[in-house]
Amino acid sequence: MFYKNQLSRRSFIALAGATGAGVLAGCSKPDKPPEDPTTAIEILARQHGVICRAVAILEEIKGGMDAWMDLPPEVIGGTVEMVHLFVIAHHQQLEEKHVYPVFDVDKKVSGLVGVLREQHTAASQLIEILRGLCRGFSVKDLEKRRAMASAIHMFCRMYRAHAAREDTALFTLLRPMMTPKAYAELSSGILRAEAEFLGQNGFDETIRKLTDYENILGIGDLASFTPNPEELR
Repeated sequence: MFYKNQLSRRSFIALAGATGAGVLAGCSKPDKPPEDPTTAIEILARQHGVICRAVAILEEIKGGMDAWMDLPPEVIGGTVEMVHLFVIAHHQQLEEKHVYPVFDVDKKVSGLVGVLREQHTAASQLIEILRGLCRGFSVKDLEKRRAMASAIHMFCRMYRAHAAREDTALFTLLRPMMTPKAYAELSSGILRAEAEFLGQNGFDETIRKLTDYENILGIGDLASFTPNPEELR
């Protein structure tokens, strides 16, 4: 389930066989760049949606650990590996290669972009720690449980703020500061990078795997997140 080697699209697909239904089962790399009117911000937004759902799963796992619940190891390890592949190896690299350089010439947001880059590094380190903790994980190992819960908390707390700040303070500036042609080229480049990494239908398969984990943890129904204010009376 876990990979020590340099990540590649092959290892991303290999996760399919290692975690059940498969993140990218049956996907193939397109022969030529896809033609899609989807814009850069839309692509980034839907990727942030994947991240938010993964964060919700991680938080549910932490809650289960705090309550000493017997959690399925494959869900813990599979979620961590999915975050490692989709967020660290793909999403962050996409932003650093295609998006952040657009803002490097704008001193008004240089400080923000600098922090965002630092947080990418921190996220990578936290996920590597979690991957290591998942190897040979036992629910009876109190120290590992505490370390894993702390790493999950740090990652989720940071990434919620990270993604929200990008959506509201950075990405909103992207289109206005570019010519229509440059923005269209950026959108095409991001879409191509996503297709090359995930493969055909890879995004949909990622969503299906997230849904599998949500259902196993009992949070597959959105209504399960709706609080009952009457309980506070």
